[in-house]
Amino acid sequence: MLNGKSSQVTEQAVEVIYQRIQQNTYAVGSALPSQRELAIQLGISRASLREALTRLAALGLLEIKAGKGVYVISQHSQAAEQWDGEHRVSLKDFYQLRYVLESFCALLACEYLTEDDKSILQQHYQSLASAIKEQNWQAASEFDYAFHQHIIELSHNQSIIQTLKIHIDWIKKSQILPFVQPNLAYKTIYEHELILQALFNQDSAAAEKAMQAHIIGAAQRAGVYFSRHSSAI
Repeated sequence: MLNGKSSQVTEQAVEVIYQRIQQNTYAVGSALPSQRELAIQLGISRASLREALTRLAALGLLEIKAGKGVYVISQHSQAAEQWDGEHRVSLKDFYQLRYVLESFCALLACEYLTEDDKSILQQHYQSLASAIKEQNWQAASEFDYAFHQHIIELSHNQSIIQTLKIHIDWIKKSQILPFVQPNLAYKTIYEHELILQALFNQDSAAAEKAMQAHIIGAAQRAGVYFSRHSSAI
């Protein structure tokens, strides 16, 4: 049985169904159990289940046929399939790279953060939030990039900075992909707020965990799931 707030239960249901699709428990071309049966299996309400199915359909994994059921049409999100066809590494691999390097950058940034840096990050955050509220996804991705890039630079770790600089275009593209689900864009604002709070408090452990949680959340909104470190929130 899945536990937590309604939004958390929905997120958990999405992940469970996604994993069953990856494991071929629900094979491509097959129908999922009825919504009544599946809701009972997961121990959640029909409303939470419908939200989870709608999200997976928006990502391109499921097709909901009125009066006929829900069918698996792909093991991968449309964003992931497009990315994998255009790049040498998978979208999952790239989000994992960002997870490791950018969370460590957030930790290191706490040591070097100045009042000027706080003002710059606050401005990027406010611009990002405004762009999301206006549903200007291109602008939102650009402000998101500026926010993350400033934290990367603040790490003062030239090895990480140069490694990520090689993949600037990839980073920018990975930052617009989560907006394929506009109704979840508000989560981006909240996640950045937590990163900002941790940085402003110069709490390196909290900054690292907040960045990990954000990268995981962004990956999931693009239809990519991977095991998180036990310390991630």
